[in-house]
Amino acid sequence: MGESSRPPKKKQRSFTVREKRGAVRRMREIGVEEVAHELRCARGTANGWWQQAETLFSFTGHATSKTMKGQGRKVLFPHVPAVVTYMKDVRRDEKALTTRGIMEFMLQIEPAWVASYMQTRGAGS
Repeated sequence: MGESSRPPKKKQRSFTVREKRGAVRRMREIGVEEVAHELRCARGTANGWWQQAETLFSFTGHATSKTMKGQGRKVLFPHVPAVVTYMKDVRRDEKALTTRGIMEFMLQIEPAWVASYMQTRGAGS
């Protein structure tokens, strides 16, 4: 195989909270598109910062942070370790592990959560 004719990939740029705040201040003066052009970033990225302006300025973490924290999947059920232990116990006993069995276990340990969860689901969901 010879040399690749493709140009090298452009390194993805990331901005700190401090840089984003500065960009939003600048957007107030000259606009979103001009700031995006100055920073050589996508207009959609700059527009996202503009929409998040209130959150950016109220963020109390480190200004050198790349994100405002809080990313990632939120825990849906409060007692996940207990459910995992239940599942392992059922498998260890060589019994069938069913969704119904898991829901019945969850109903025993957290009936209020199961009731509110079921209200958010349609019939047959």
